[in-house]
Amino acid sequence: MQLLVGFGAIPDLLRQLPAGEAWLSEVERARCLGITRATRRDQFLAGHGYARQLLARFDGGVFADWSLSHNEHGAPLATRRGADVGLHVSIAHSGAQVACAVASVPVGVDIELAGRQRDLMRLGKFLYAPAFWRALAEDDATSRTQRFFRRWTLDEARAKALGRGLLRTTLATQEWTPVAAHQADGWTWDLPRGWLAIALAAPADEAVEITFEEVAPAAEARGWRWQQCMPREMPQ
Repeated sequence: MQLLVGFGAIPDLLRQLPAGEAWLSEVERARCLGITRATRRDQFLAGHGYARQLLARFDGGVFADWSLSHNEHGAPLATRRGADVGLHVSIAHSGAQVACAVASVPVGVDIELAGRQRDLMRLGKFLYAPAFWRALAEDDATSRTQRFFRRWTLDEARAKALGRGLLRTTLATQEWTPVAAHQADGWTWDLPRGWLAIALAAPADEAVEITFEEVAPAAEARGWRWQQCMPREMPQ
């Protein structure tokens, strides 16, 4: 099974777009008009333009053949010349970066750039089961940041693949176990200043081949297997 992924800088992606906004679908134009913040609008345009580029590379055609709408949860739906071709697309953004993934099965992508300092122990206790935040407590500051954001981006990516938002109760009753990349249904990459994650809604029936559009992350992929765990008492 093929999975195409890309990430890039928003200013670069905006420069590659056709002039104006006629390339947007009617649904996209309506959503774009409702975005008042310029930075958020740039993220929207860059992400939806980049998704078209990846869809054309994945399944053929050209940029103009592809359009996007969205489901009731806001997740992108791809069509080629107005027809549903059974492809799934996911878009994420953080700061001045956009990431996108395309596959023939439900897929989610998330990207998180390092930003302001956060109390990760407090967040870990609020969101996750005791085993996870106890592991955070044993980490040094660098390892704690890596552990938290690898987990967070995986959870975000899987929620997108499932077409639903993140719920605290869900986060506390699931876990990700490290596995070989070829056995995984989730993958993370450490970026120079952030983290990238991809997750499938369910384990694939065949080997997954991940291809990056243009440049792949320098770091190797870490493979993860999602599993449900027993509910545990959460801190108040």
